[in-house]
Amino acid sequence: MTLKRQRKNRLTQLAPRFTAIVTAAIGTAVLVGWTFQLEWLKRFGEPALIAMNPVTACCFIAASSGLLLLWNPQADRQQRRVGQLAAVTSAAVGALKLLSVRFGWSIGPEHWIFPARIMSSPGSTEGLVPRTALNLLLLGAALLVLDVRTRRGRRPAELLSAISAGIAILGLVGYSCGVIDYYTKPSYIPSSLPADMAFLLMATGTLLSRADRGIMCIVVSDSAGGVLARRLIPLAILLPLFLGTLRLIGESAGLWGARFGAAHAETAFMILFFGAIWLTAKLLYRAEEERKAAEVARDINAEELRMLNAELERRVADRTAKLNSLNDELRRASKAKDDFLAVLSHELRTPLTPALAAATDLAADEELAPELREQLARIRRNVQLEARLIDDLLDLTRITRGKIELHLETADTHRLLLDALEIVDEDIRQKKLEVSVGLAAEHHHTVADPVRMQQVFWNLLNNAVKFTASGGRIQISSVNENGTIVIEISDSGVGIERENQRRIFNAFEQGERATTRQFGGLGLGLTISKGLVDLHRGTIAVRSAGNGMGATFRLTLAVTQAPQSTAQPRAIPKLAKTGLRLLLVDDHSDTLGVLSRILGKRGFDVRTATTIAEARELLQCHVFDALISDIGLPDGNGYKLMRVARQRQPLRGIAISGFGMEKDLRLSREAGFEHHLTKPIDPRELETLLACGQPGT
Repeated sequence: MTLKRQRKNRLTQLAPRFTAIVTAAIGTAVLVGWTFQLEWLKRFGEPALIAMNPVTACCFIAASSGLLLLWNPQADRQQRRVGQLAAVTSAAVGALKLLSVRFGWSIGPEHWIFPARIMSSPGSTEGLVPRTALNLLLLGAALLVLDVRTRRGRRPAELLSAISAGIAILGLVGYSCGVIDYYTKPSYIPSSLPADMAFLLMATGTLLSRADRGIMCIVVSDSAGGVLARRLIPLAILLPLFLGTLRLIGESAGLWGARFGAAHAETAFMILFFGAIWLTAKLLYRAEEERKAAEVARDINAEELRMLNAELERRVADRTAKLNSLNDELRRASKAKDDFLAVLSHELRTPLTPALAAATDLAADEELAPELREQLARIRRNVQLEARLIDDLLDLTRITRGKIELHLETADTHRLLLDALEIVDEDIRQKKLEVSVGLAAEHHHTVADPVRMQQVFWNLLNNAVKFTASGGRIQISSVNENGTIVIEISDSGVGIERENQRRIFNAFEQGERATTRQFGGLGLGLTISKGLVDLHRGTIAVRSAGNGMGATFRLTLAVTQAPQSTAQPRAIPKLAKTGLRLLLVDDHSDTLGVLSRILGKRGFDVRTATTIAEARELLQCHVFDALISDIGLPDGNGYKLMRVARQRQPLRGIAISGFGMEKDLRLSREAGFEHHLTKPIDPRELETLLACGQPGT
């Protein structure tokens, strides 16, 4: 809303209150005049003028009070009722006087107040003449129907106020023209000057109290009609009064005669009114030109805006196309990276299988010399370490790209922690470490992926073993705090400087470079652990007093209710008797040779193939109990081979592959494999799966 419009709204809100206050002041002044016999206050002029009746003054005070209470359309119910009661009072007095005139009653309401003073007052006093009574009735009725609207949209209050204003203007014109003697004839008794002034003020205030509706909405609007009305209406009222008064003054002074004055007054009225019309037309013309110029500017701006929008849309389309192209390139690069990592993982894992299998098989020989057994154990550890490094790289890639999948279930953190401790038990015994376990948490179940959570525990325990010197101490504890389980793993190892603790969970960080050179490794375990803990909505932190003071890792997870299971614990399956017929398929000759020799030594009947074609020929000629197949084969993949084998024979399936992503495991299950072993393969694990005969994932 513009400043000009705001100012106009304030004026239309102030006008009804101003006119009501001035009207009340007129009525109060007249009552004061009657009370103290002040003639000039009764008449607002010389004694020759007519005095206002005190009852009329009281009616004006009541009507003005009603206008003050009703001018606001949002006035509360009680306020509106009081205002309407004041309006009824004014209208009732007028109606009573009209009835007294109609039926010839001798005493009317004009004698209710100061009757003796009215009779003894010098000069003329209005006696609630019919014209005054009618105006009081019109004014009160207008206030009562202020918010009434007919079906055709007309507002009765506007018509009643306009009639009242016309009667008041007629009286004021009579006073300005000096024809008071005419009005005091018995045939037409006039109203007093203060009464006509008050009627005009009240009519104006009533019209402006609803300036946002009806005819007044047009008058106060910013349209051409509103401008025209606001300029011409005051001129139409004031100009004839001014010229008529000027004419009478000239005639009274003998400057001109009646005919001369009438002719010149009419001519002056034409000229002045024409000038007012011309000035208004000029103003409207200027406003119209400004509007046209504004429309032209608007059209130009609209065209420029349209062109800018078109250019912007073109740029957005170009940018979108480029972004889509970049996204496609990123997706292709991401897929290429995934494929490269999968192939790299496969190629790195595959050569490790014969080394791990041969070392494991040779170490099982009871007649082997202790020195050789120790060397074989060292080979196994390094092969497993290499496999763990490959797993860490793949896990880091999955976590950073949000592609890791969690298989959540209710898991026992104490059980997972003890299982991870069992995995590093051999390293603990070799370094002769003192391990203290105090699992005091009563509630130790959480919703987690058991495999991934055990991986976190293994990483933390492996770090504690790795960075603690021989003969050192490791302490494991758990407590419940505020609906969580807090697990702490402390060691007496090399410790971590305070400035390095903030970046210890960053990839490829192990604190100082000297630590990395001394203990080796990529520094991915803690990064992976933090990523996995974050996925479980837990926290992991480290504290250390500095170099040589050890370190404590604190892991916090939300606990849940322990599952209630009445199932009997599953018995550990006994190894099946030898003689199972196996079809072993792998295009890597070393892996094929080592695994077939080891399984043959264990009493299994093993047939081998390096391609799908060779495997199909064997399936046609022989019956097998199980298929052990690599996934990547020269003439196809192991998934296709498993489906073909299942169609011909009811045999079990175990996939062995260097591909170990979640999608690889899923594809293996969909193809019919019961197990998916990621290379390098431990022959003991393979033998256990064959012997158990229990489907798994």
